[in-house]
Amino acid sequence: MELQPELGIHELMGALGDAHADTYRHSLEVAESATEVAKRLGLDHAQRVEVELGALLHDVGKLRLPPAILRKPGGLSHEERRLIRMHPDWGADMVARIPGLEIVALIVRLHHERPDGLGYPYGLTEGQIPVAARIVSVCDAYGAMTKARPYRAPLELDAAVMELHRHAGTQFDPDVVEALIEFVRPRERLSA
Repeated sequence: MELQPELGIHELMGALGDAHADTYRHSLEVAESATEVAKRLGLDHAQRVEVELGALLHDVGKLRLPPAILRKPGGLSHEERRLIRMHPDWGADMVARIPGLEIVALIVRLHHERPDGLGYPYGLTEGQIPVAARIVSVCDAYGAMTKARPYRAPLELDAAVMELHRHAGTQFDPDVVEALIEFVRPRERLSA
C-alpha cells in the first residue's frame, strides 16, 4: 500500500483499520496494556505517552503487506516470513515522517528485538533495546497469544502466562513480563 508521506497518527491508524481491522484492534489492546505496564514500571508521563504511541503504531508497517499473508491459515513461505519481518522498519519509516515522533519510530522499529539477541531487525541484546520497545514486545506477544489467529486458537490466560515466563530473559524482559502479569491477572478475575 502506498501512503502519503504527510499522514499523521490518526490517518495511519485509520488506514490500518480500513486495511486490517484485526491488526487495528490488536494495536489498541497492545497500547492499553503497554501503558499500564509502563505505569507499573515507574516510567514518567512523557515516557508513558511514547510507549502508548509506540504500541498503538507498532504494526502500522503491516499496511505494506498483502492482506493474504496476514490471513493465511497455514505456515508462511520463506519469502512471506521475510516480508513480515520488514514491518517494523516499514512502520518506523512511516512514523518517522511525523514531526516529533522520532522516539516513537524507534520503538516501532525495535519492538521485535529480544534480550538474547535473536530478534530483528538488528539482533540487539537487552541493554541495547529501549525499555519502551521491550514493553511493546511483551504486550504485543501476549495480545497475539490470547487472540485467535487464522492458523491457531487463542491461548487461555494461564497458558499465555506460562509462555511469557518460559521466554522471560530470552525473548522477553523479565521485569516487563511480571508487570504485564500484574495487570492482566486482576482483569481476568473481574471478567470471569
